[in-house]
Amino acid sequence: MTSAVEWIVVGMGSNLGDARAHLKTALLGLQGIERRLGLQRWAVSPLYQSPPWQAQGPDFLNAVVVLQGHGDAQAPWALLRALQALEAECGRERPYRYAPRTLDLDLILYGHRLLDTPELQLPHPRALQRAFVLQPLWDVLPGLEWPGLGAGWVEQLQALGDPAPQRLEDPSWPSS
Repeated sequence: MTSAVEWIVVGMGSNLGDARAHLKTALLGLQGIERRLGLQRWAVSPLYQSPPWQAQGPDFLNAVVVLQGHGDAQAPWALLRALQALEAECGRERPYRYAPRTLDLDLILYGHRLLDTPELQLPHPRALQRAFVLQPLWDVLPGLEWPGLGAGWVEQLQALGDPAPQRLEDPSWPSS
């Protein structure tokens, strides 16, 4: 018996160096992860530009990637390890919390799974506070049912007081 297909959301961001190139490199790296873990890419959002969240530094470029997959209880952990390895390959350093970075890959959702450990929390604990996650997600998956919130996540997006991220038109970006 196979498990139901789950929506998996990965948030992407970069604000050091050539942020656009870092995100494109991440998309290529994600293809290998998808193959290894039996995931299928469903959508890539448009690119957005936004100021750093609770930090200083250059503006971020952000997007989300929506995958489909399923798996056992260890599947989110395997994806998290793969995302962290890809960040490291792209020069990610972690000198302090919210530091500028070449690449930031966050596991936002893995289906309706709920996890609360020091290493992994699902849904991502601050995603509902971040327009730079929710707006791109709305672009590609507006009918998403957020675990424990259903369609109410859209109201969260509308209620956010921080500056709205600016959508960037980029014909070279592979958005869906």
